[in-house]
Amino acid sequence: MKVMRDDLHVLTGSYVLDAVSDTEREEFERHLQHCPTCDAEVRGLRETAARLALACAMTPPARMEQQVLAATYRTRQLPPLPADRPRRVLRFPRRVAMLAAAASVAAAVALGITQLSAQHQLDQARATSIARVVTAPDAHVETARTSAGGSVTVVTSAALREAVVSSSGMKSLPSSRVYQVWVMNSSGARSAGLMHGSSLLAAVRPGDRIGITVEPAGGTARPTTTPVAVLPA
Repeated sequence: MKVMRDDLHVLTGSYVLDAVSDTEREEFERHLQHCPTCDAEVRGLRETAARLALACAMTPPARMEQQVLAATYRTRQLPPLPADRPRRVLRFPRRVAMLAAAASVAAAVALGITQLSAQHQLDQARATSIARVVTAPDAHVETARTSAGGSVTVVTSAALREAVVSSSGMKSLPSSRVYQVWVMNSSGARSAGLMHGSSLLAAVRPGDRIGITVEPAGGTARPTTTPVAVLPA
């Protein structure tokens, strides 16, 4: 069935969630080439999902891959749907679609977390606080390369006066050293804790900077090395 041109504008959320038919997908992708508004909205929805996934990301335990592979041999596959069964197509209003995109990622992350061993489970209150920052209406994202390899991303909400710091690809340190996060301003630097996955920073104000240094195991009261990265909050 051919989609009316006016209907294409409301398919942004459904397209991001892969809740469109093959025909609708082809027509919508042609529409994207000539509609900057829909193109920007699709990119925004994908960015929201990516930011939420980044903020909640964590390193799986070493045995998880073997456990998942072993489970595939014990899990019975669902039978295929009948060929004549029509595919149900869902359409979402734009605002609902944005929330649904973020919620779908949150659900996937939550499912992965429940399958990890107890020492790797994310505290629910911390996860909720992180999600509140990265989905805040005024959330601002800064990303920079580090001298330790990889990159650091800071998502800040001025209204909440909180920030979330995540790293990717930074080199591993020996057991005697750790990455420590700092909130820096004209008054000095205060510790925001050690870098473990995503860190939630409180009492962050405009003009503050977020720094990461390499410190002795357990951390220090003030920075003792040159930061491997410094980003504006």
